[in-house]
Amino acid sequence: MTNEIHTYGGYNVGCMLGTAYQTLVAELSESLSKAGLDVTAAEYLVLRALYDKDGMQQCDIAALLCKDKATISRCVRNMESKGLVTTELVSYKCLKVYTSEKARRIEPAIMAVAAARHVALTELLTRHEMETFVNVLKKIISNH
Repeated sequence: MTNEIHTYGGYNVGCMLGTAYQTLVAELSESLSKAGLDVTAAEYLVLRALYDKDGMQQCDIAALLCKDKATISRCVRNMESKGLVTTELVSYKCLKVYTSEKARRIEPAIMAVAAARHVALTELLTRHEMETFVNVLKKIISNH
């Protein structure tokens, strides 16, 4: 249900935000693939966190990315099978995740794709529109 106007007479903001998010994720995944990088948008988010702070625990990555632990666990397993990360068992429920040599080697290419996607997004809006948009998003996030 992605109609702009909902049956109750107002904008269906939740659906619009979800659609916008899914569109951005799909565009990032497509751009990473076109650049020859075997990295999904979800994997990019995990790598981005690890590039900033290598050796994070899965639960900390989940909290940082506002994702559930099971989603991050599946993502990390996929990344490990691709050789993007290594893990270290901390306890029977907790893994620390580290970037692999391969992930560090492709970091510049990944970040270049992400930067290009960011530019493409910001070019859609004027500076004032972007500031307003960011402020609205912050307001939505802080009230939850």
